[in-house]
Amino acid sequence: MTTVEKDLLNSCITQIVGRYFPEKASTNQTLGQRDLNYLADLIEEKTNIRISLSTMKRLWKGNFNKMPHPSTLDALVSLLDFENWNAFRQNQGNGFSQSTSTHAKLEKRFSRPLLALSVLGVMALTFLLISLVKKKKEIVIPEGVSFSANKTVAFNVPNSVIFSYDLAGIEADSFFIQRSWNPMHKSAIRPEKKNFSEIYYYPGFHWAKLIANDSVIKKTRVHVKTDGWFVTAKSKRMQDVPLYPNQENIISEGNLRVEELDLQKAGYDPKQNLILSFFNIREFENLQSQSFILETRAKFEDVQNLTCPYMEVTWIDEKDVSWVGLIDKGCESNLNLKLSDTILMGTENDFSKLGAKLDEWQTIKIICHKGTFKLYLNDILATETEFTGATGKIMGLVFTFTGKGAIDYVSLKDINGKVLYSDEFNDR
Repeated sequence: MTTVEKDLLNSCITQIVGRYFPEKASTNQTLGQRDLNYLADLIEEKTNIRISLSTMKRLWKGNFNKMPHPSTLDALVSLLDFENWNAFRQNQGNGFSQSTSTHAKLEKRFSRPLLALSVLGVMALTFLLISLVKKKKEIVIPEGVSFSANKTVAFNVPNSVIFSYDLAGIEADSFFIQRSWNPMHKSAIRPEKKNFSEIYYYPGFHWAKLIANDSVIKKTRVHVKTDGWFVTAKSKRMQDVPLYPNQENIISEGNLRVEELDLQKAGYDPKQNLILSFFNIREFENLQSQSFILETRAKFEDVQNLTCPYMEVTWIDEKDVSWVGLIDKGCESNLNLKLSDTILMGTENDFSKLGAKLDEWQTIKIICHKGTFKLYLNDILATETEFTGATGKIMGLVFTFTGKGAIDYVSLKDINGKVLYSDEFNDR
């Protein structure tokens, strides 16, 4: 791997961070596992190529002695809207030498020491002057900056949220509101105005950010609650606007489920993939994500024509989101498990006990207590691990299926076994 190739790859990575995580780019913060996982998801949506988290980590840490596979490079530059790596390389123009022969010609051209030093001196001076001219003013944040969010409906989605802000006394080149942790959910705002609105198409809990240049100057909570259980359907993992099947029919035959007819009425195309998510977004009597017990029983109603059907249990707290999944036997390598800051990949761990026959009822018990996570599948310990990271009050649950799924019951308890929430989905 030549120096030119390495510089080009580092430039690609730097541009990706600058585009998707400008705040971290401006302060030289390292991307976390959640950030890299988000980029991997985005790449998969754009290219149908999945780059493993371990590969993403190596790239971002600079741990590569040879150029990655061409398909990996093509997938990577899709984040910068290039068709392939060659298009990206050509776009860089004269900033990078595109062949060893060109590099040799440049070395020969500037072989005389005096000329080389002169050129380098001029370049350094020019760069310094440009940097001084372009350097942004340091943001001075006055006391009492106001930033708040108010929903237009109490429960469910779509839900417009009206953000109110006052930027008087703050000087900056640009201002933004980012409505969630996702850097793609950032919108420019006008500093002389007082309000800005966004539509939330999924229930959830978020910390919205008020941003000046690349600095977060204030945050506010946005809790898009549901009135009981709420279901969404989509065909792509990162689809911005999902379908909403008839919510009045989602409890039937003693289960939480969706009828095929209701999916079709909502506009679902049976020829497309189906990702079904059941949300219950609310507070559960101050239950903390560092110490709880969750019990449930779930299955797929139909796994025909599904490759590696997958179901996922997600809990959202005030600080982060965590999830664990089950998958069809033989597909365990596709699993990943996220517990606050800790992400475990199936490619690097033995998740063989998390593979199951998913068209049969699976009884799941999750115990989180003092940094230890345990998952029991059908009363057998399937995985146990330590985890790190901030935790907080549980603000919601989400069950997701890559197909038609059903849930028999859900129970949440404190670590002493006191039931704080329970639903057996008896017909209503």
